[in-house]
This record gives sequence, structure tokens and C-alpha cells, in this order.
Amino acid sequence: MNPKRLERLLRLRRIEESEATRQLGERLQQLDGIADQRDRLESYQHEYLQATLPDDANALKWLAGMRDQLRTALEQQDLRIQAAESQVETARQAWLERHRNCLSLEKLVERRRAEAAQADARRQQTEQDMWATRQAHAREGAAGGSQDSESTDWQGS
Repeated sequence: MNPKRLERLLRLRRIEESEATRQLGERLQQLDGIADQRDRLESYQHEYLQATLPDDANALKWLAGMRDQLRTALEQQDLRIQAAESQVETARQAWLERHRNCLSLEKLVERRRAEAAQADARRQQTEQDMWATRQAHAREGAAGGSQDSESTDWQGS
């Protein structure tokens, strides 16, 4: 494949890699947001666990209910974190694959450029050799033609 076509393909692969990078960044931001929410829930839970127990039965029930809701919310948040981590890992693998593809294609483009440069250098060397050969033949022909005229002059005398 010619280097120009490979370069176009490389540009497309870089766009794909850039998109994969963007998606990985989004997944990491989502994970951070979910982790921050979990930290806040954990902080709330800690506050409710440290709260003094009220004397009123209704307030005690309400406090127990809040603790249960926070525990349930934390369990759900843990599940969300696991899902987000899985999405991050999937996005990371997709990015890594695209990145490897770009690196491989870059190496191939460089190799093709080097091959093309070598072929061009060989072609130029061949042209220079042919030019030098023609010049040498032209000089020999010019030198041989003047010797022939001298030899005919000598024979004519």
C-alpha cells in the first residue's frame, strides 16, 4: 500500500483513538462522580451512627430508618461503582487497542516511507550511473572520431 494511503488511514485511526480517549475520560469522570457520591453517603452514615440516641421512640424509629436507608444506598452505590469500574476497564481496553493500532500503523508508514526513500535513492543512483555512462560513451565517441580523422589524414598523405 502506498504511503499516502497509509497516512490517510493513520489519520482515521488517530481520530478513532482520540474518540476512545474521550470516552475513557468520560467513564473516569463518571466513576469519580459515583465515588464522590459514595463518600458523601458514607459521611452521612457516619454522622447518623455518631448521633446520640433520642429519648423519643418515634425519633429513634426515624433514626433507625435513616441508618437502614443509608446502608441500602451505600450497597447500591457500591454496585454502581462496580459497574462504572467495569465500564472504565472496557473503555481502557478499547483505547489501548486503538492506541496499539495507531502505533503499528505509524511503524508501517515509517517503514513504507523508508522503503520509498530507498527505492527513490536507487532510482536516482541508476539514473546518475546511466548519465555518467552516456557521458563516457559520448567522450569516447568524440575522441574516437578525432582519431579516425587523424588516421585518415595520415593515410591520405
